[in-house]
Amino acid sequence: MERLSLVHLNGPEAGRIVSLESLPVAIGSEPGQGVVIAGIAAHHAVIDRGRNGDLVLRDVGSEQGTFLAGQPVREAVLRDGDVVELGHGGPRVCFRRQLSPRDTLAGVLSGVHAPLGRGIRPALRYYGRRVWRHPVKRAVLVGLVAVAPLLAILAGTRYESRRLQREMDRLRVTAEEERRNFYTAIERERRRNEAERLAMEQRLDEFRVREASLSRQATQSTSESVNRELEATRGRIAALESERAAGENIIREYGGGVCLIQGSYAFYDNAGKPLRHKLDENGRKVRDEDGSPSLGTDGKGAVYTTDYYGTGFLIDKRGLILSNRHVAVPWWDDERADAFDKDGYLPRFVLFRAFFPKQKEPFELEKVTHSETMDLAVLKIDLRGARIPVLPLDETGRGAVAGHPVVVVGYPTGLEAILAKADTEVVQQILKRYGRQSEHVTEALSDLGLIRPSTTQGHIGDVTVTDIVFDAPTTQGGSGGPVFNKTGQVVAIEYAVLPKFGGTAFGIPIHFAVDLVKPLRKPARRG
Repeated sequence: MERLSLVHLNGPEAGRIVSLESLPVAIGSEPGQGVVIAGIAAHHAVIDRGRNGDLVLRDVGSEQGTFLAGQPVREAVLRDGDVVELGHGGPRVCFRRQLSPRDTLAGVLSGVHAPLGRGIRPALRYYGRRVWRHPVKRAVLVGLVAVAPLLAILAGTRYESRRLQREMDRLRVTAEEERRNFYTAIERERRRNEAERLAMEQRLDEFRVREASLSRQATQSTSESVNRELEATRGRIAALESERAAGENIIREYGGGVCLIQGSYAFYDNAGKPLRHKLDENGRKVRDEDGSPSLGTDGKGAVYTTDYYGTGFLIDKRGLILSNRHVAVPWWDDERADAFDKDGYLPRFVLFRAFFPKQKEPFELEKVTHSETMDLAVLKIDLRGARIPVLPLDETGRGAVAGHPVVVVGYPTGLEAILAKADTEVVQQILKRYGRQSEHVTEALSDLGLIRPSTTQGHIGDVTVTDIVFDAPTTQGGSGGPVFNKTGQVVAIEYAVLPKFGGTAFGIPIHFAVDLVKPLRKPARRG
């Protein structure tokens, strides 16, 4: 026989096990459902047996949605250990499907007076001495021997229960460690932002002190060198203030057109089955000899996914977005993805969307085209009537000049930079509710209007045929972001950074993107 149950993984009932006595079983918040869970739809989902004997989870039209291994599902086969999430950030339950005895040993022998409380051996001696010759009672004794395998199953069930409890305790510890690490990363990003601001203020203060000193010298002397240095110092002060003002103006005018791109993808075989993590007998992820996760379509763990962030920006009122090819096709030029491809597993997006400032809901992304020679791609969204600023592109090819200042806009470090700029109390509330579930954290930030890009400033170091080199601080997550010149035009698209070389960053000259987009902007021919 098998025993079906749901184990509450979060909320006030965390750890409680609900037995599923018969199928189908309805799950909802309304009294009278087979499994009643507060905070979900009145009639949320159903667990039933499918045509092939599989156990099937079905969403019954709930507005919140039903998620299996983090993926939205309407109908899916349930496996032992699958985690079901009822609504975005809603209650999570673990489905268990185990063999178990329908009757305990005590139940089999109920009504038969024997010293079972002292163990099996005394019971056998009791029957051996007193009832062996009685045909009816002899049959009961034979039944006692036959039920011995049930003892092993019972012991296995108890072991499995203890294992589940240990695993839940381990998950709580792991989740707490991840939460602490995430808070540490956020605090590190806050300190970096503050250090950059203070560095700019310090440079201005130093030049102002120098200006005051030179002004006093100039009143007491007619030295041309003093006057030249004074003019140069004033020029540097004006340049710094102009750069700071340029950054503020650019983010005010065009920041709303720069989007955070959030992607997640998995690998599937020809039958559409995803690669899953393999688990050991204790429910922990198995790893290969090289330390990489052991995967297979027969795995019992969560679907193996790769999550990432990037930047893009709107360039056309028809919803065209520029970004990097490695953001639009994240498995491009990836060794692990190539290895999966050779084994017959192809990548597929689980999540691919854009978040714009001042827009509460994300926009689903689709790739339109990409360059075969440059790290460039064009994406598209349905604007849905949203008012999002279109960024101006330098189509002259002369807007990038070595030595001139630049402003880089984007989402370096992804969520960490966004959370670092948010109020600490708000961050704690979001992370307390959603933990490290980046999909839900991003949605919560967007709903609160906290998706805002970062700006960093620097200068162009070199301009070549294929690259614009600059020193504005940036890092992973900023890929695909616009690089503005001092007049507020996009002159490049960020695509790489070399941290070991003083943070030198590289952008693709915007004229390559203009050429890529031109065919898409041509009006359709009339027949």
